[in-house]
Amino acid sequence: MICPKIISIGYAVPELSYTQAEIFAELQYPRHFWRLFRDSGVEKRHFRVPLERIRRLSWQEQQEEYIEGATLLSKEAALLCLDGRDTAPIGCVIYGSCTGFAPGPTVAHYLGRQLGFAPSTYYNNIIGQGCESGFPGLKRAYDFVMVTGRMALVVNCELSSLTYFPEGDRADPENDYELLRANAIFGDAAACALIGFDDDPRHPLIVDTETYTNTDYLNDLGYVWRDGRLRVLLAKRVPELAPLVVKPAVDAVLKRNNLTIKDIEWWVIHAAGNSVLDNIRDALGIEEDKISLSRETLRAFGNTSSTSVGITGKALMGQEIMKGDYALVLSIGPGMTGGATILRFGD
Repeated sequence: MICPKIISIGYAVPELSYTQAEIFAELQYPRHFWRLFRDSGVEKRHFRVPLERIRRLSWQEQQEEYIEGATLLSKEAALLCLDGRDTAPIGCVIYGSCTGFAPGPTVAHYLGRQLGFAPSTYYNNIIGQGCESGFPGLKRAYDFVMVTGRMALVVNCELSSLTYFPEGDRADPENDYELLRANAIFGDAAACALIGFDDDPRHPLIVDTETYTNTDYLNDLGYVWRDGRLRVLLAKRVPELAPLVVKPAVDAVLKRNNLTIKDIEWWVIHAAGNSVLDNIRDALGIEEDKISLSRETLRAFGNTSSTSVGITGKALMGQEIMKGDYALVLSIGPGMTGGATILRFGD
């Protein structure tokens, strides 16, 4: 069977960035919480609006900033992904995000006008699926390309900073300081992937996918509504739960394709945090050097939610990859859900 390929990836981050020390100082947390920022594996993060202004935005202002910012950043990522290619062959645009709302027209529709997609383009929105939404976006693109033969564009944009929830004069101890822990890792970014058929061996085949959801952990990760705005839901045990939803998906997709962990040369793991990467590495028996691309994404950008696998995937496409090498892309998100996608290079 001839499978669709990831033809190109592009990503963009806001120009404004802050070091962990700068963010910690602006949020004015007690000094003893500094270790959460220092030991997060994050060096700096990018934000849509200045940090001091983010803290004062109303819900209305957050969403106005989201629609404008997500459209601009997604367009930048899409242009980098397309790299001068004509948009005419694109038959479907899939947009995923969990950090803002454009009830209609959607961000995807705005992109359609600005990038000149054909009137016959299908628009799909995957909203509210959290850090994991890049995976169903890729699967939906794969299915569309397989059925129609036309290209699909997967766009994810997360402006996590625009879901900042005010804490008042001190860190809120609710759920083991979940707001503080979220404020120590999340950043803003957009990522875009072009899916289709071509003969370039540098572009990996999408060989197979698998997903696994355990709804016992439904209340451990995501967002909840509180006082008219989004508040992060981030249980302290999420790093322990991540491998429990990822490993079944990995085991199933590898078994179906007669592969083992040792056959996977490259790993693209959602850069959720140091502890998440550590626990997935240990649960699957991955060598540390094989997750270095995800570590670098975390260091340079923080946890950018659903866009992080796109950023790491772009880094993967720039490596010296041998013909026949396999890569495994892992997503983690609310549900809780794990997703696994096998890629093969050189065909």
